[in-house]
Amino acid sequence: MTAQDQDELMADLRRVGLDGSFAVVAMKKESFAAVGIGASVLVLPPSVLMPGLQGGSFSGERLTEGLRQAVAALRRVEPTAVLAESLLSLVRASTGGEASERRLDMVVEAIAVLRRVGQPHRLPRAYVALGNVLSEMGRFYDALAALDRAADAERDYRDAGALLAIHFGRATIFRGLGLQIEALSELHHADRALSAMGPETSDKLWAKRIRSETMFCLSELGRVEAALAEADAWSATDPEGSLFTPAVVRADLISRRSGAAAAAEDYLEAAIRAAEDISTYSSARFRRKARDRYDSLFARSMDALIAARQHASAFAVWELAKSGSALLPRDSDAYESALSTGVRDEIAAEASRLVGHAHDALATGDRSALAECQDQADWILFRNDMLGRIPRARAVSREVVDVQMADLRRGIAPGTLLVSYAAIGGHVYVFAVTSESVVCARLATPRIELRLLAMSAARECRDLLPTDALDESARRLLAPVGRLIDEATAIVMVPCAELQSMPFHAMHPLRGKAVTYSTRAMDLRAGMSCGERPLKATSSWTGLGTQSVAYSALPELAYVREELQAIGAYFRSPNIVLDPGAASTDLLHVADHNDILHIACHAAFEPGAPHLSRLLLADRPVFAFEVALAPLDATHVVLSACETADAAAHQGGHTQSLASAFLTAGASGVTGSLWPVNDRATAQFLTTLYEHRINTGASMADALGWTRSVFAEETGHPHYWAPFVHIGVLGADR
Repeated sequence: MTAQDQDELMADLRRVGLDGSFAVVAMKKESFAAVGIGASVLVLPPSVLMPGLQGGSFSGERLTEGLRQAVAALRRVEPTAVLAESLLSLVRASTGGEASERRLDMVVEAIAVLRRVGQPHRLPRAYVALGNVLSEMGRFYDALAALDRAADAERDYRDAGALLAIHFGRATIFRGLGLQIEALSELHHADRALSAMGPETSDKLWAKRIRSETMFCLSELGRVEAALAEADAWSATDPEGSLFTPAVVRADLISRRSGAAAAAEDYLEAAIRAAEDISTYSSARFRRKARDRYDSLFARSMDALIAARQHASAFAVWELAKSGSALLPRDSDAYESALSTGVRDEIAAEASRLVGHAHDALATGDRSALAECQDQADWILFRNDMLGRIPRARAVSREVVDVQMADLRRGIAPGTLLVSYAAIGGHVYVFAVTSESVVCARLATPRIELRLLAMSAARECRDLLPTDALDESARRLLAPVGRLIDEATAIVMVPCAELQSMPFHAMHPLRGKAVTYSTRAMDLRAGMSCGERPLKATSSWTGLGTQSVAYSALPELAYVREELQAIGAYFRSPNIVLDPGAASTDLLHVADHNDILHIACHAAFEPGAPHLSRLLLADRPVFAFEVALAPLDATHVVLSACETADAAAHQGGHTQSLASAFLTAGASGVTGSLWPVNDRATAQFLTTLYEHRINTGASMADALGWTRSVFAEETGHPHYWAPFVHIGVLGADR
């Protein structure tokens, strides 16, 4: 982009009166290439610009945040070229955080704006962006047509950068179509276009992309030795490398030539680099997208390691695949800076507006409106995740992984068994980990049946049906490691996404045991946790109760008062909020620290929009996304309500529910329910649970196991005694 182009965009900002609200950033070529933006001018709000300058770089996430704000403001004024360029930059920056369909809409909007404002010389790169998005969606022939339009426009305006991108885009499409010879021809043209741009504008990122695609083409053509030589040469000249370079290519080639087991070490290296890449993102939204992008790589890596009988390493890869669920710690200085500039207030205002939209969407039952609110909530949580978190590259190696696994084994107490399920390709594996060993077994049940099995077992427990599916699940899922389960007194269950709703604790082999559910085993690493403090009469406890709500036709919860008063009597200084019923401010602005925050009310889980799952308090519902944003100061949360632990699950250990919202807000553990619960039975169950904890000093997981056993003898069906689960880390306060 020329200096004249930059001046035109800056003039646009002045003309529409936004030059005071946004900063215009002229990017150096190496800077915008490194973050994959492809634009020399960016329009960003100061709240995004300053942290980026302080951190020394602009991540794709931070640019996405700023560009979303810029686009929203520019859409409110007359169409301009700067709006079109901001849309195209947002499309490129948000690859890891926005759905392809939404990005396609933005590219189409940008092209329409450029035509309307008479800026045809900007169209070649816009059509390239269109081709890239269509290719990501698998619409290869439409993508080729878009690149043809880009080539026609490029011939008129001679945009060398666009020409390079056109040839490379065609190459990736041809490879996707199985036309590797044609792809190699386009890569040759792309390399010539890059060279023609001159050494002063040479782009290392493009050189790596061209080299990577070349190696994949050679590999897929069966030219193994040529591809291996290219990979080895790259390793020698670029030891840092990147994910889809030497490690992946070498692993695929060796696997094709000598079998998966022979490629185990190379696949492990590739998986480590994938996890390292995921860990550089600061938000759950981008980490989920990155995890999905690398799913097939993690699967190939685990298959190879299991084939090589390296079970401990295979389990390490499965945990690496979940590394994205643990976010970077906040930088205290950057966090305070974000608060002082009012960013937190902006997020709170945005969340407040969304509360109103969510009410309307729920009232109408409009699924598209609910989906839109879910997406808005996810973007709000994205902004909150970004506060004070500055991605820093972390060196990860085989040695580091080995140390982490050793720490994990040391963190598993005697008598405790970690059971983790891994869905790999079409197969399912169970890992049973103790302080002494890692056992891996492949299940006879294919992956496609897991979700049906979990749904059937959960429905039996919910609806008082015969527990045939639950018993069958025990046979299929637990029997392969049955001996280890029998020997253990405490179990940590780490289900894969397909088994998220499975009530393992209700299965006969686990009844009466201390069962904790977690999303990632690495939370048990030695030094990551400390022992759970016994519950005492002197512990700080707050009980929030709402018996009835005027805005809902749900019946009054007659036993909430009895529950809170009976439990509160075990503590010397209980804080009970009941008359009038607990309101939203009582939950979202808890003033003092609590060892336990106990909430008794109606609740609703929203499967299609889990961020809109809600606790029905006296004045209004409080949504899960609000809880996740709240400055919670409670060690443990007990949710005495319906379906508070039911969750929507994603690959990589990401869950969305009321329980996970409290964990995000800072709780070390949450006790919640997997299905609707009876008011009276819940009061009796939880009162007995507290009594046992205080009298014996038992942990929450131990007390739940004991209380379930007592009530199972009286009520029989799991519907009555098995709804409540403990989610967090066994015997640990994080």
